Amino acid sequence: MRRPRPSEESRARAARITQALADLLPDEPVPARSTEPRTTGPSGAAGGDCPGCGEPLHRAAIRHGVELDACGACGGLWLDAGELESLTSGLDPAPGTGAADEAELRGRVALPASRESDVRYRECPRCREVMNRRNFGTISGVIVDECRRHGLFLDAGELEEVEAFLRAGGRAVGEASRARAAARQQMPPPPEPLPMTREVRHESASSTALDVLWNLFFN
Repeated sequence: MRRPRPSEESRARAARITQALADLLPDEPVPARSTEPRTTGPSGAAGGDCPGCGEPLHRAAIRHGVELDACGACGGLWLDAGELESLTSGLDPAPGTGAADEAELRGRVALPASRESDVRYRECPRCREVMNRRNFGTISGVIVDECRRHGLFLDAGELEEVEAFLRAGGRAVGEASRARAAARQQMPPPPEPLPMTREVRHESASSTALDVLWNLFFN
């Protein structure tokens, strides 16, 4: 699958994002990683190749004990399995302060604009299998590319959108939306309609009228 090559403008934007992460996030010791060896992409980079543009992924910073593998060309981020949950833990609002429903949620955080003119399925940089596309939190509108075994990929800016969604109470609203969808799927089918009796009643009324006329004229 051929990937679009990054432009000079996208490279510059990605460089600014990477530098901002390095400036804002203090360096921490690299945490112990999974015993599963990290594979390298065709480029030989430790993080593999970026699913978004094919350029090498490199460690950008460590945040809350999570090593961020960033693309210096397009600004995308690769997170190993479980790392997004670690990054976003504690972002949910206090009980009673988050959005009560989806309408209120949209008043607090807008639905993200689509980044793609067409749907593209990307490869996992670890195993090269095609990843699934998932709407984070069911209703966030942030479409992440996920490998169920190895992790997920976020385009530039999507981590910030995920965080804003969670701070507004989106996790609870999304869970309620999934519960309603599951309940609809489990609803029993509607009852069978009752048989029509209009024609029977009409025929009975006609027979009664004929009987009356017969009795008047012939009895």
